[in-house]
Amino acid sequence: MIPPAILISFFGLTLVGGGIVAYAESASIASLVAGGMPGLGLLAGGIGVLKRKEFWLVFAPFLTLLLTLLFICHLVVSGDFIPAGLMGSLGFVALVVFYRALPSKETL
Repeated sequence: MIPPAILISFFGLTLVGGGIVAYAESASIASLVAGGMPGLGLLAGGIGVLKRKEFWLVFAPFLTLLLTLLFICHLVVSGDFIPAGLMGSLGFVALVVFYRALPSKETL
């Protein structure tokens, strides 16, 4: 499960980075918290997926799904591909890779 863990962690890092950039541009603590908290959750989720912890195997894809849906909604409303479309695409790819890496019934 190394590729899903790396993608989920990268998704978390980009969220944290986006929160920091938004804070630097507008000095808004809300932007920092809105990008930082889910980003840190996904970083922890990526580490948990890498270590195959049961809680993180459920929580990380769930949080990724929620954030992907949020970014897709932002893309539909604003029409701007960057950052909403890019983050939605990255989240979708992370989810696909995660679910492709799950073991099948035959291998259990």
